[in-house]
Amino acid sequence: MAKILLDNKKKVYISSINTIVMISLNAEIAEHKKASPHGDMPDPFNLVISQSSFPPQPKVGAVAPKFNLPNQSGELISLDGLIKQGPVILSFFKGDWCQVCDLELKALQRSLPEFEKYGAIVLGVSPHTVSISYQLKEKKQLSYTILSDAGNKIAEQYGLRFPMNNMLLDIFKSFGVDNMAMIHGDNGTDTNTLAIPGTFVIDSGGKIVFAFADSDHTQRAEPADIVACLASIS
Repeated sequence: MAKILLDNKKKVYISSINTIVMISLNAEIAEHKKASPHGDMPDPFNLVISQSSFPPQPKVGAVAPKFNLPNQSGELISLDGLIKQGPVILSFFKGDWCQVCDLELKALQRSLPEFEKYGAIVLGVSPHTVSISYQLKEKKQLSYTILSDAGNKIAEQYGLRFPMNNMLLDIFKSFGVDNMAMIHGDNGTDTNTLAIPGTFVIDSGGKIVFAFADSDHTQRAEPADIVACLASIS
């Protein structure tokens, strides 16, 4: 039986075979916030998002919304095809411009060996165009697949997409993203929507066995919790 022990700085995953020390992603984010008091977003950002309306989010035990999305090479990837190979870890992130997302992407890369012990496949999902996804994957040296979800349409099916109101647009301008021009360019659309980060684990039967999403963009799913989930269904 797998279990998770948590202290302030690390998570330890204990199995009957060995002990694996995994750095806590949220501890890393906390250190990031200390270095920069507002992280990469002003404090009002989370407050406004917490008051936004979101579509219903699928719960643990529900059938995962299906998708066919292009990867960083333009090849269409289907959920149905992947779950035949093993559990799927689906991680939605806002984009290359998000510093906390950068920490999460790196944490997933660092945790790949543990995920792969259970045959799991990692997919990062953002609204970036295929070409930007390719650049992101190369720049961050990620060995897992990055999918392009134009307009956050699949993110909406997972209950993560929300509209950007004028207050949020003003917040973005305050830290240099004027009129969303940079984000629109990277995403290939002028739609003023974003998706909160979210992580889902989908089993071979197509059901969600782990779900994490928080309107506070600095709270992310811990890789150690994902490992524990994978161990529980293996």
